[in-house]
Amino acid sequence: MREQRRSRRILASIPLEIEWDGQPQPAMTGVINLNGALILSPLNWPTGSELRIKNPDTELQTLGCVVWCGNHDSTGWYKLGVEFRDSSPDFGGEFYDAQGEEAP
Repeated sequence: MREQRRSRRILASIPLEIEWDGQPQPAMTGVINLNGALILSPLNWPTGSELRIKNPDTELQTLGCVVWCGNHDSTGWYKLGVEFRDSSPDFGGEFYDAQGEEAP
């Protein structure tokens, strides 16, 4: 069975800040695409949580919703499946070229 996605996923470790109660919390992507990301977080965000996510390298922000959450991994960070509210071709910074396509 072939998986259908709106955009191709790429492996990328992008440092992030997730705003919680007005305070930035550290996080990192494991995988990202134009419509969402697998985010590693020290906090376990419940499914349905609305997040404000910032890429501190580019200063770009996007809104997203936790669509699934997994157990923490061996580092103690939780895996979160996050869908961006809007397609965010610039949010991945260097991982996308000027046309909003994935970098090779």
